[in-house]
Amino acid sequence: MKKTLHSLTLALLSFGTAITALIFISGCNKEEPKFSSSQIQEALFEMKGIYYGDMKVSYYHGDRISEVGECKVLSRDSLIINMDLNPMASTISNEEIASRLREIGVVQVKAAYEFYQMDDTMYHFVLLPDDVVEAGGYGAPSPIRIVFDQSFGGSAYYAVCDLMFNLSPKELWIGEEKYEPFRQLVYHYEGTMDL
Repeated sequence: MKKTLHSLTLALLSFGTAITALIFISGCNKEEPKFSSSQIQEALFEMKGIYYGDMKVSYYHGDRISEVGECKVLSRDSLIINMDLNPMASTISNEEIASRLREIGVVQVKAAYEFYQMDDTMYHFVLLPDDVVEAGGYGAPSPIRIVFDQSFGGSAYYAVCDLMFNLSPKELWIGEEKYEPFRQLVYHYEGTMDL
C-alpha cells in the first residue's frame, strides 16, 4: 500500500511538472500574430481619411483634466494629430514651464500603427508616437521634448468609419533635464470620418 501511494505521488508530481513545463514553454512563445504587407496595406487603405471628433484629457489612472473639444485626425500610412498642450500646462505647477506650454499651444504628433488584430469590421492597433520636440536655444527658451508611452493604441471600426485611440505623454523634458513632477496623461480621441 505504501509503495502504491508512493508511486501514485511520483506519477502525480511528474504529471504536474510536465503540465507546468508545457505551460511555461507555450507562455514563452510571445510572438504576436504577423500580418502580411498586403493585409497591412489594406488596413491602412480602409482607415485612410480625415476623422472629426472630440478629445478628452485625463491623468493616467486618475481624474479627467479637460475636454479639448473638436479635434481633427488624419490617417494615412500613420496617424497625424494636432495635440493641444493647454491641458498639459494646467497640470504643471512651475509657472515658467506652464507658460511655455501655453505659448506653444498645439503640436503635431505623428504615430505609426502596429496592428494586433484584424477582423471583418475592426482593426486593433498600438500607436508608436514620435517624440515631440519644440526647439529653443540662442536666446530662446530651452527646448521642450514630450515623450510618449509606446503601449497605448485603439481601434478602427472601419465598416462605419469610426476611430478611437489613446495617446499618453509620459515624460516632459526641459532642455537636458527631465521634469520630475510631471504626471503621465492620457489623451482619448473618438471620431468619425465624413463620407
